[in-house]
Amino acid sequence: MKIRTITSCVILAVMVPILLLSEYLIYPFALALFSLAAVFELLRAMGVHKEWKISLPAYLMALALPFFTHDIFLDQNPEIQRNYMLVAVAVTFAYMLYIMALAVFSKGKLKLSLVAEVYLVVTYVVISFTALCLLRYIRYGDLCFFLVFAAAWGTDSGAYVAGTLFGKHKLIPEISPKKTVEGAIGGIFLSTLVFIIYGIFIENLTDVEANYFILTVSGIILSVVAQIGDLIASLIKREHGIKDYGNILPGHGGIMDRFDSILAVSTPLIMLCLICSPFK
Repeated sequence: MKIRTITSCVILAVMVPILLLSEYLIYPFALALFSLAAVFELLRAMGVHKEWKISLPAYLMALALPFFTHDIFLDQNPEIQRNYMLVAVAVTFAYMLYIMALAVFSKGKLKLSLVAEVYLVVTYVVISFTALCLLRYIRYGDLCFFLVFAAAWGTDSGAYVAGTLFGKHKLIPEISPKKTVEGAIGGIFLSTLVFIIYGIFIENLTDVEANYFILTVSGIILSVVAQIGDLIASLIKREHGIKDYGNILPGHGGIMDRFDSILAVSTPLIMLCLICSPFK
């Protein structure tokens, strides 16, 4: 518990400056490194992290797509932004076609099921970290991107407290034996509360007006999504027989162990903010 607490303090000491300096290159640079680490951990869990024909293009994509969002979207040039999105789609499609071709020409040595799983987890991680970068550059993005962490960390904290105090009914014991229905409800409650408090905080410090209905609905939806992301990461670990994705964060595991909920939340949040922004 002591090691876990110390690591949590170190994580906060690193993450807070990165978030506060998100308008600068350090933000996409840090997320690109996290993206690379997460892809490496997932490919290692599948036993293909040293199969360079499969992994090297994945590592390059994990670095490039989040990192290059900074200069492209900071310029606010719609044509360049549109071209970037087209290139991003083309790159992910090309990687899919490439590893499927590897399976075809492996003469049965490389199973299509493994190729499909690799593509699924790599694009999941890369798109999620890229969305987390892009979220910073949309309208009110400097306010909205904090909601990713509010949803993920608020849900985790609420679920832990409610599960510890009131947990009786198992949620999905086949995937995560410790999670309970009461914990899931507690996570939704705290996430929504944090969203509302954040809206009050923003209104008091700026001239921006918060839409509390959208914040409430978003808090509920994103908390559910965060918990699904957590369960997805647990499912992958269980299917590949590992306890943690790594030990880079003592007491916490790997990057995927800490970013599982955040990855699930980032893309839905950017969609919600573009459709109906919680701030105006």
